Amino acid sequence: MKNFRYLEPESVSEATRLLQEHGWQAKAMAGGQSLILLLREGLIRPDIVVSLLKVPEMGGIQQRRSRVEIGALATHRQIELSPVIKEQFPFVVDAYRALGSVQVRNLGTLGGNLCHNAPGSDPPALLMALDATLAIAGPRKKRTMAVEELGTGFYETSLGEGELLTTISLPTIPSRTGCAYEKYAHRPTDIPFVGVAARVTLARNRKTCKEVRLALTGVAPTTIRAHSAESVLKGQELQAEAIAEAAQVAAGETDPLSDAHASAEYRRKLVPIAIRRVVNLALERARAA
Repeated sequence: MKNFRYLEPESVSEATRLLQEHGWQAKAMAGGQSLILLLREGLIRPDIVVSLLKVPEMGGIQQRRSRVEIGALATHRQIELSPVIKEQFPFVVDAYRALGSVQVRNLGTLGGNLCHNAPGSDPPALLMALDATLAIAGPRKKRTMAVEELGTGFYETSLGEGELLTTISLPTIPSRTGCAYEKYAHRPTDIPFVGVAARVTLARNRKTCKEVRLALTGVAPTTIRAHSAESVLKGQELQAEAIAEAAQVAAGETDPLSDAHASAEYRRKLVPIAIRRVVNLALERARAA
């Protein structure tokens, strides 16, 4: 591992200033779970590592009026055990139980996971389905973005020089809404080669689909929304035929890669099956809500 300077800012403004000052030779570190592996393997060789662990304003999980705000430094384990998350977003807690081991969840942070943007990551799909927004702090200004705007490619994000993800905001789930997530992996705690998150909101008649969000992970260089498949379902009664059509459309929106876990062909064939299962589960929960 190459030697580097280790800096510990105590505020967001100090952290963004340091990152801007040292440019692309500096790397921000949250939990460090992924970054340390990259450093050890020599895949990245920064001169400066800026630790965020002493920035208190980036931690915690807070209930606001119409949303829940999760600090970027909140660990996966904190999210899994949070009473607020369990009450308002129970499907997130269920999904988090299969997000790596307890040791992984104790160390890894939500913000670090999103900014690492590894293919097949679980949290981005969950957050896309929930219509989450991200607060970004920079050396000169702050901005917000949708989760789907963060990942731009294979381990790449849209964050600019000196920018940090500080907060993830989850809006309250509307009435008559059901959410579901399923992952397909060799072992339950592995990174999925296909993961699908769905949120379905029904109209007052509890038959017509008022809103739907479909997010897929493991089937493209970054997590994606299946917008065309959503268009097939929105405004329709969610009968088997409509769901099957949307599932096939979703498969056409993917751009999977082949790796040691699964081939691109296998991933593409699995997507329609996964979409049908997850949409039906979300629909069942929406009818019961």
